[in-house]
Amino acid sequence: MPYVWWQSEYDLRCHAFSLDQANGPRTFYEAVCEHSVPGERVSRAQAGALCTTCLVKVGTELPDVRWRA
Repeated sequence: MPYVWWQSEYDLRCHAFSLDQANGPRTFYEAVCEHSVPGERVSRAQAGALCTTCLVKVGTELPDVRWRA
């Protein structure tokens, strides 16, 4: 699933939100790490430190691709 990385004004961290939440305004947004943020407290910009929990959860969804040497 594709994600957008937006900053929460609550913890000033950049969290991964599913791309389907990017379509139109919402009352609340929920990050992959289950951090929820009201629409008026989300900055639609990738700024600040990335949320470690979101990084791990998004990373575990990546396919296991072996590179050729």
